[in-house]
Amino acid sequence: MQALRQLLVWAGRRCAQKSTPVGCSPNFVSLAGAVGAAATGVSIVSPLSLVSSAETSDGVKCAREVPLDRVFMWGQRMALPVCESAGDAVPTEDRKVPTQVKWFTLYAEQQDCDWKQITFGPNFGAARSSDGNVFVWGSWRGRDGQRRYAEPHRLLFVAGGNDVKFSDVQCSESAVWALTDAGDVIVWERIVDVFSSKVPACAANCLKEIRGGKVVGGMGRTVRTMSVGPTHATFVCEDGELFCLGSNHYGECGADPAAHGTASPCRCLRFPPHTTPIAFAKCGKSHTVAIGSSGQGFAWGDDSRIQLGLGDTRSNVGDERPWTGSRGFQKFLNTGESMAPSGALRGGPDSPSFGRAPATSAMRYGEFQAHFQWRPSPMMEIPLEFERQVHGIPYPAPDGVECGDDFTILVVRDSPDWFPAEEESNRLFCCGENGKGQCGRSMQSSQQTLAATKLPKCTKTLGVSCGSAHCLALLQRIGVHKRELWVWGSNDHGQVGGSKAGAVCPPVRLRLPREVRMEATWCGFANSAVICSERQSRKARTSPEKEINL
Repeated sequence: MQALRQLLVWAGRRCAQKSTPVGCSPNFVSLAGAVGAAATGVSIVSPLSLVSSAETSDGVKCAREVPLDRVFMWGQRMALPVCESAGDAVPTEDRKVPTQVKWFTLYAEQQDCDWKQITFGPNFGAARSSDGNVFVWGSWRGRDGQRRYAEPHRLLFVAGGNDVKFSDVQCSESAVWALTDAGDVIVWERIVDVFSSKVPACAANCLKEIRGGKVVGGMGRTVRTMSVGPTHATFVCEDGELFCLGSNHYGECGADPAAHGTASPCRCLRFPPHTTPIAFAKCGKSHTVAIGSSGQGFAWGDDSRIQLGLGDTRSNVGDERPWTGSRGFQKFLNTGESMAPSGALRGGPDSPSFGRAPATSAMRYGEFQAHFQWRPSPMMEIPLEFERQVHGIPYPAPDGVECGDDFTILVVRDSPDWFPAEEESNRLFCCGENGKGQCGRSMQSSQQTLAATKLPKCTKTLGVSCGSAHCLALLQRIGVHKRELWVWGSNDHGQVGGSKAGAVCPPVRLRLPREVRMEATWCGFANSAVICSERQSRKARTSPEKEINL
């Protein structure tokens, strides 16, 4: 018996030397003590974590205490996962407060993994785990008029075998797209129809796997990153080439919509030589934004909401508000400077010769010309905030970009170049539709050009995600370990949080339970999700591990 106890203590020490799994905080109790207690018939479980099984490099299995991921979701009920066996009941209404989905914790406990990504469609969703598996769930309306739900099921790519692992997953209006570790793009089309045709009406839990999937061809090279919008998608390959696929009604795939309404084969876009290779790209509903290697931003597609970042293209003149209305009349009385004439007097929008302010937009449209660009157009420079104007220092190239249905967000570093990495701060600049407060600045204008979102200053943006008309941002204040979740935009289905419907602008902070630490935020269409890990107590972080003597 003594030899057995010594063997268990040795195995516990070997497990304690292993690194912390990705997404989990290093909240380990003495593994030797846990294993030794198991040998004497006593189980030791922390209230903030669950015991799972781990295997060392020598093949020795031992108990290890791992803080598992907790996933909170809210928003439109049609896209929420349901698993009654795990305790996730069928929602009867839209979920307006962040609610934990217990199925994710149960799967993470059984498979000893973490959750890396969550994405939503209109009435379905998908998630990716750290072991490279993709799960999908959804709902549909039966012939009797009742809404039915299918619990999460694993997606399998039949042609690639069961050992295919995925590094990215995203949803469009009706399909699930996944990127394999080998750089291939797989798509499962009409995923809700698959559920409704294969899952019986009486038992929605009988199907555990969905087999199928098609490889997206036409690129002939390995895909590095992808971005999927509601009706089109972009793929950035290893060599920096950008390919587009899908709807092209507004030129969002880089082709003339008068000749090509749809980019059925993948279309390779051309950029100026000094901007290639392309670093990353994002898709909105009908527009696309890409950032080149030199930091130059390009946008193309629908520009009716000035979401391309080309300036105020609604008018061929600049901002004439100082010379119009009561402000212009007071200026005329005080200085004698004439007011700006109306559009009828100046000969229409194509004749701005009498305009008091010069045009600041990069593009101009005719009186009856459609507001879209099917060729990649350079975005305007980010305007300086008031406190930065006195120095005249321009902002650096964007570090990231996100797109909603008809608005665009740029993530820009705001701190000086010589600041260390732990003291860097970011600002979010948004342009486009603002009818629901998507731009997060104010509700004074229905559309706006690039302007900073009203978020706390001296913060680092750990993550930002956009739905159809709402946004989530995960921030961390400089010098503080605690993370904060800020939300803004449309709250028609409770996707921003709170019981009041309508618009939330400027951004507000959304609080989650104190015992969790937010790791990543995800949202899509009219749903939101946060992946959290268990928060360590101060005593557990500061006190060293003590070995239990047997």
